[in-house]
Amino acid sequence: MLRILLFLAALVVLAFLAFGIVALGGAVVAAVFGVRRVRQRLAARKFQRMRQATPANPLDQAWSDVAGEADWAASRIAAARTSCSRLLAIADADPLATDAVDWANVVRRRVPDLVAACMAESADATPSERRRNLEDLIESLEKIGAEADRRRDRHRGTQVTPFQVQRTYVDQRTRPDPLN
Repeated sequence: MLRILLFLAALVVLAFLAFGIVALGGAVVAAVFGVRRVRQRLAARKFQRMRQATPANPLDQAWSDVAGEADWAASRIAAARTSCSRLLAIADADPLATDAVDWANVVRRRVPDLVAACMAESADATPSERRRNLEDLIESLEKIGAEADRRRDRHRGTQVTPFQVQRTYVDQRTRPDPLN
């Protein structure tokens, strides 16, 4: 009789342990999937807030509009925007760099106009026409970014930096003397 009671007690303990392990496993699985869902919702809300925020600068607004509408080409848009931003920084820092200032003015004026024209044309377009318009817009922005890179490289190529001055000095001092 004692063996049966011990057996039943052990069986009850094993049942509680098994139930506890199953419940704990279920809680872990629910937490993992719940955290993923929460992260996805937070990311979606953040993206929505970014799309709704209106920057004061029309150029920033244009870049935000394009990134919001053509999220499938975010890396291409970011590359063009970075190229233009680098050129704008050079133009703002050095007003005598006429090539950079000239293209910076084109970027500041034409990118918002180009984006606004594309958005206006795409407002009542079919999804395929809208996609084609956005592709054309992104291609144009990439061309603007490529030209910004070319002009930035041209400006940096003609500029004498303190590093180049120091290297020239060291090269002249460490050059073997032809008379020795």
